[in-house]
Amino acid sequence: MGRSGLRISPICLGTMTFGENWTGFLGQLSKAEGEAIFDAYISAGGNFLDTANAYQNGQSEEWLGEWIEKRGIRNDMVIATKWSLPVKQGSPNMAGNSRAAMMRNVELSLRRLRTTWIDIYYLHVWDFATPPEEIMRGLNDLVSSGKVHYIGISDTPSWRVAQLQTIARERGWAEFICYQGKYHLGERDVEREIIPMCKELGLGFVPWGIVGQGKYTGRFQRGKDDAGADGRKGVAMTERDYTIADVVIKISEETGRTPSQVCVAWMLAQPNNFPILGVRSMKHFEDNLASMTLKLSEDQMKRLNDVSAIELGWPHSFLGTSLATSKWLKMGGIYETFHNTKL
Repeated sequence: MGRSGLRISPICLGTMTFGENWTGFLGQLSKAEGEAIFDAYISAGGNFLDTANAYQNGQSEEWLGEWIEKRGIRNDMVIATKWSLPVKQGSPNMAGNSRAAMMRNVELSLRRLRTTWIDIYYLHVWDFATPPEEIMRGLNDLVSSGKVHYIGISDTPSWRVAQLQTIARERGWAEFICYQGKYHLGERDVEREIIPMCKELGLGFVPWGIVGQGKYTGRFQRGKDDAGADGRKGVAMTERDYTIADVVIKISEETGRTPSQVCVAWMLAQPNNFPILGVRSMKHFEDNLASMTLKLSEDQMKRLNDVSAIELGWPHSFLGTSLATSKWLKMGGIYETFHNTKL
């Protein structure tokens, strides 16, 4: 994972739905269902688990801790959890990125997870308030104490992550090894700044929401009610989404695989990616896991890339994305000067 010696599975098991304390759009699973999916993931060779202090108001961590302890497999597992969001409302110093929230929540997470260390501890979401030095010093102290082995960051602007990483590097503090963010065929915004930042700073990229809320599985049809029996409330389809779904379904037919597997296989083909499977049933888990045996052809990858392509925007539209694509440097003959090659 990133610039570290940590070895993880290529697919992470997301456990946001493991619990019975959330209702509505985000969903929940019974304890029996969650444990069955957990066992199936372990049996398939997985070792990378993603949770957070706030997931199901702490119940996700509690269940994982119980299951891992019962099986005696703590040393085999890589547990990633997070702080920033509140487990309950009304306590201002239990939420946000502050040292106070960080230190209090790490102790509660350790207790719920029934462990003495956390493998990856994420800043969950940027709070627009805490000084960067406070965050990185606090995280370094946790790593020095042995309560946390590695640190990561999620849902934060790229320039802020670069600032935090630079502070840590200059002072010899623990550095982030990974970034977690939303990424799927229909939402490729992270390709503008986040993914290039990860490459330059040595961060592994851990995408969530990888099947796009089921937008590209065929359940949503043009001209039909998307919130109907075959749809999901809260999902808004655009014409672009329908067009992407058309290509995904066509490739699904070509490969004899499900549309979800096509979406996940596209994600797995991206470099430096460790996608999170966020599942709501054993059926979803088994379907998504099967994508590991699907290798899309160059033509299929191109069709998916083309139909879902985004405009990178300024300054990329002005400069290009590399020396080879910069019209300004090519006009000045700089590329040919240094590479002895004409473009």
